[in-house]
Amino acid sequence: MRFRSKGQPRGVLSPRDQMRARLVLLGVAVVAIFLSALGEDSWFVRMFSTPSAKTNVAAKTAAEQLLSSSTLQPDEFEIAPDNDPSKPIDYASMIDKQGAAQMEAGPPSDSSSAGDIPMKLKQMIRDDVLGILTSETEAWLGTLRLAKNLTPSQKQLLPEGQYASFMDAPQVCRGKAYIIRGTLRRLIEAPLPTGAEDYGIRSAFEAWISTRDSGNRLVRVVALSAAGLPLGELGKNGPTVEVAGFFFKRQGYEAKGKDGTGVVMLAPLMLSARITELAPVMVESYSDKMYPWLTAIGICICFGVMFLIWQFQTSDHEFRGTRTYQLTNLPVRPTFDGVDAVTVPEALQQMQDNARSNNPDTTLLSQL
Repeated sequence: MRFRSKGQPRGVLSPRDQMRARLVLLGVAVVAIFLSALGEDSWFVRMFSTPSAKTNVAAKTAAEQLLSSSTLQPDEFEIAPDNDPSKPIDYASMIDKQGAAQMEAGPPSDSSSAGDIPMKLKQMIRDDVLGILTSETEAWLGTLRLAKNLTPSQKQLLPEGQYASFMDAPQVCRGKAYIIRGTLRRLIEAPLPTGAEDYGIRSAFEAWISTRDSGNRLVRVVALSAAGLPLGELGKNGPTVEVAGFFFKRQGYEAKGKDGTGVVMLAPLMLSARITELAPVMVESYSDKMYPWLTAIGICICFGVMFLIWQFQTSDHEFRGTRTYQLTNLPVRPTFDGVDAVTVPEALQQMQDNARSNNPDTTLLSQL
């Protein structure tokens, strides 16, 4: 006879063990969510930011509804022409002659401004030539002089220059003011052409900068000042700098090829008054702020799961020493010790010998 505690069938967990199992599964699920969230920064943004309102009607559907219906919407009104469409309109009478005269009396379109250099200087510049030509000296020195006059307020309004625009459309970008940021790869003193002192220029620096969109290519910058920056080959570990100046041209220069021979390359040339070093900016995201807290929560959950597993093992060990556990085990364990294997003829012969020894006068056996 076998005895079981509380009349429960063997294999069913007690309510206490079931609660522990649920807590273990819940802890494993929370740890899995925690590990998956660490690899996705957008999860923190969605968790700790206000969701943006979404439009229920698509733009295309709304446009089709408006175009296919002749009924006016609440924010629409109809305008009827006040003249006869069959008669020609005298557009000349609509011109503001006084305003047109004021516009014609203003400065010409090629005049100098904060974002452009005079047209007569730009006409002297030629792209895709090695170095600075003699005919470009006046434009080169004049552009440096204009870059020196850029005010801090004007620099704040300058657009960021794009490497692809400088290389693909130098005619469009020529003479316009831009601001570029990147890593300083090389800085040396630049030789000055004859007549530089007439423009108030006594020294200049030549810098090679890699921007975030230039890849392995570089942007050449000639600046009047580079205070505080080291000279020489700086490589990829150079400081981050900012340059505000005018795009001059797409210039050719001789570079060293893979085989060691000289190769003609092209690079944008910027003229600026100063190369400024930028302090490193530390950007702290939502994930960086929440990482210590989530790490602490994950560690607490792991300790909780380990504590539950230890409780399971302790409870099982205590249960094995009780009488109930002993009664639930089988009293006899199956074993095959001492069992020999015999063939069918041998088994029949043993049965026959046994029958003869027990009943020697059996008729059937006597006939055999």
